[in-house]
Amino acid sequence: MKSKPNVIPKTCFCFKLTKGTHKGIALVSSLLALSLLTLIGLTMMFVSSTETLINRNSKMKLSNLYASESAVEEARDRLRALLNSGLLPLSDPNQVVYITSNPSINPINGDLNSNPYYDPNYSPTLTATLVPSELSQIKFSWVKIIQKTESRADYNLDDSSDNSDIPVFFGYDKLQPNSRVSQYVNSGSKPATYIGSPVYLVDALAMDSAGYKQRVRADISGVPQPPLNAALFSKDAISIGGDTVFVQGNDEDQTSLKNLNGLESQGSISGNMTNVAGFPLPAKPNSVFSYNIDSLIKTLKPPSSRKIEKVAPAISKLPNGTYVGDGLDLGQIPAGGDSSQGTFADGPLNISNSTGQGILVVNGDFSVTGSFIYYGLIVVKGKVYLNGGSSPGIEIHGAIIANSVNGDQSSLLTGNVKVLNNSYFVHKQFSFLPYARLAYREIF
Repeated sequence: MKSKPNVIPKTCFCFKLTKGTHKGIALVSSLLALSLLTLIGLTMMFVSSTETLINRNSKMKLSNLYASESAVEEARDRLRALLNSGLLPLSDPNQVVYITSNPSINPINGDLNSNPYYDPNYSPTLTATLVPSELSQIKFSWVKIIQKTESRADYNLDDSSDNSDIPVFFGYDKLQPNSRVSQYVNSGSKPATYIGSPVYLVDALAMDSAGYKQRVRADISGVPQPPLNAALFSKDAISIGGDTVFVQGNDEDQTSLKNLNGLESQGSISGNMTNVAGFPLPAKPNSVFSYNIDSLIKTLKPPSSRKIEKVAPAISKLPNGTYVGDGLDLGQIPAGGDSSQGTFADGPLNISNSTGQGILVVNGDFSVTGSFIYYGLIVVKGKVYLNGGSSPGIEIHGAIIANSVNGDQSSLLTGNVKVLNNSYFVHKQFSFLPYARLAYREIF
């Protein structure tokens, strides 16, 4: 009998996933997913909250910025009246005017800790006047107007070693050819040959109910009159067409009596000089042209003046950019109401049978035929062509400055033409121009 071999029995180990095990993995997965979604939600809430705060702060800053800019514009608009009232005398640079939007706001009382509206630049050495705003619905706090000095502006204008307390002006050096209008003080290396208008520092503060503040500063000045050398000063050659052309440098205004040369040119002056007069010279050819025409036009263009399309809606413009008009009113002449108007034509201008008073700026050639009565200053970046018709013809009481692009053309006066120096009307037109904003910056 055979014996059976030894057989090792096979053992099977089987694992069975129960329902409880599945539930554990699902729970862990759910918790991980929930945590991830919670993290994403919190991140989105944080981002959304941050953006909301940024938008709110930006909106508040923008609102305060607009309010403070409005305050600066009110100061600019009221500056002439404040000067005429004697509250800002040129002789006393320590006079300061605050325009406040609310009678309860006083920027000169207390200090920064006790008064949220306190002006940190105020000094007891100043004589302050508080006046109410005419724009109380604009939510600014106050706007300050004071003469500008180097020390108040904290920068130097005269190349000296320190910032002086001498008032700053905006104007021209009358001895420097081709000078540009600029800010200056008559001290240090800047001699007293500069002429111009005083500059005023205008600071404005706006603060909302939450305490957010915005402060801005602007330099404001009257547009200065350029120095005049002649009744007609042209960089181009000048040709006089006959003895019916009158050019008088001797001042019509006997009060100020600022006599000028009759004609002056960097080129030649030719033609009939019978009725050309002036002091010290009737005509001065080959003279150094005294103006930077681009700088002068930039100073006098809008917003210092208005576009001719706004002043004279009947004007038309040709495809080549030339303005053409007949019977235009460019400001009422003294006999008709004495109303000045700064007018800017951004291209050549051809007109006839028109009248005006003010400052006429032509960015191109200037051509007049028939009749034209004008009181004030005419600035032309181009040649001048005046062809007067029968009486009264062309009468310009003031002065003309002309300069073509290359300075190699010829200005012609012919027919019944009178160009008569009148210092009163030129000065008067500049006194009517709106004050200009020379610079602008945010302080905080």
